[in-house]
Amino acid sequence: MKSVVWILITILSSAAAQVALKFGASTELTRWQTWLTPGILIGLALYGLSFVLTVRVYADYPLGIISPLMAGAVFLLINLFSAFVFHEPMTLMKLLGIMLIVAGIALLSQGI
Repeated sequence: MKSVVWILITILSSAAAQVALKFGASTELTRWQTWLTPGILIGLALYGLSFVLTVRVYADYPLGIISPLMAGAVFLLINLFSAFVFHEPMTLMKLLGIMLIVAGIALLSQGI
């Protein structure tokens, strides 16, 4: 089943997994209890979902198109989350890079 909805859910679950892991991240990763925080467990579950959905999407689309498209979209979302949720700096170079990635995604999506 070819569906843009599956692609979007895959991208969102991958980006959300990274955000959850960032929330659950701690500098004290030597203690096993640290690995059982809600952020880490949610991130792990979302990565599992993302993995299953990625396999499904790869079955329906050419790998050379869909893999860079999804990776670029995840990169875009992560940078947006980083700036708005974690207040990480958004530099001019980062913005230019994001614009190039968005342009690349637009070009790649023409092949689907």
